[in-house]
Amino acid sequence: MLKNETYLKWVREQPCLVCHTPGVDAHHPRSITGEKRGFSQKACGDDWAVPICRPHHIEAHSFGNEVDYWIEKRVDPIDWASKSYQQWTKWKQKTSQ
Repeated sequence: MLKNETYLKWVREQPCLVCHTPGVDAHHPRSITGEKRGFSQKACGDDWAVPICRPHHIEAHSFGNEVDYWIEKRVDPIDWASKSYQQWTKWKQKTSQ
């Protein structure tokens, strides 16, 4: 599992995926497959973290099936996470040259 505190700091600077407000947590979805059968209680690596405000973070964890939560909110955290981590990695490579 990837651990990257620098990336998590960047995730926390993004707006909430649900309500677009600033001041968010870095939420680790319990599924990176996007399918109900792919759920586990283990958090994924930091590269799959998504920005979500504290109220929505609590709501996501208490909703039950997290895939259903994201469907209800009409948000694809897996798409956001995969694209954002790739873009961030490219940006970090450019800035460290």
